Amino acid sequence: MISVVVCTREQDICADQRSNIEETIGADLEIIAIDNSADTETIFTAYNKGVRHSKGDILCFMHDDVRFRTKDWGGIIQNLFEEDEKLGLIGFAGAHFLPDAPMYWDVSPFISEHNLTTRKGQTEKCFSLEHFGQNPLAEVVAIDGMCFFVRQSLFDRIAFDETTYKGFHLYDMDISMQVREACYKVCVCKDVLVEHFYDFNPTKAGFELFEANLQKFYDKWSSRFPIAVGLEGVNDSMMHQLNDYVKQKMQLEKAYRNITESKAYRLGRTLLDPVKKFKG
Repeated sequence: MISVVVCTREQDICADQRSNIEETIGADLEIIAIDNSADTETIFTAYNKGVRHSKGDILCFMHDDVRFRTKDWGGIIQNLFEEDEKLGLIGFAGAHFLPDAPMYWDVSPFISEHNLTTRKGQTEKCFSLEHFGQNPLAEVVAIDGMCFFVRQSLFDRIAFDETTYKGFHLYDMDISMQVREACYKVCVCKDVLVEHFYDFNPTKAGFELFEANLQKFYDKWSSRFPIAVGLEGVNDSMMHQLNDYVKQKMQLEKAYRNITESKAYRLGRTLLDPVKKFKG
């Protein structure tokens, strides 16, 4: 059985999401809705509650704005776990490389993903499939948390880290690292398609909390970075060269942001606007 755990902003998941899950899964299931309508949970505490209440041998953790677009996806996921006893986690987007400096998975130069992302009514096919080859799975370092599956048996060794982190970010990358530490694989799947109705608009406080969690993630796992997984032909020497290149690029991008966000830069642009209009 698959236990589907959703941390919902209402008292229960909406009827549309419930019917989507029930009509597409094609396997035995239970839905565990964690009520966060009072905003008393973090994603870490909510998902740990879901684990404690679950009865399935596979646990699915998904956002309340995700829908499945593949029929009988439950059987596909079950078969993938049955075919590889060392497969620990399946997601739909993830990074093959992380440097030894704070970087979120989607900024990595090497990613695999297979999902639809819909923003403001516009749907984008997020398909990065070059690292799959002929396989349904691509092994990665860490996945995105919009929707992912974990073997229930792993939760006697792993848990969502509600002690280190706050809020709703980095639970996905941290649980990925825990699965890897337990000597299981973390993979992205291309045989099941999900759609994420993404409407994330962070406040300044929310972005600061994200950055704080990202730093905590790197502090916690610093001895494991840099790390590369699922990149054919990349040895340790190449990985460290890549690490140096990525960090230099990150430093240049940070310096550029600092310049363009400075008061002097904004003042200069304001003063130049009349000149540009005159020349035009």
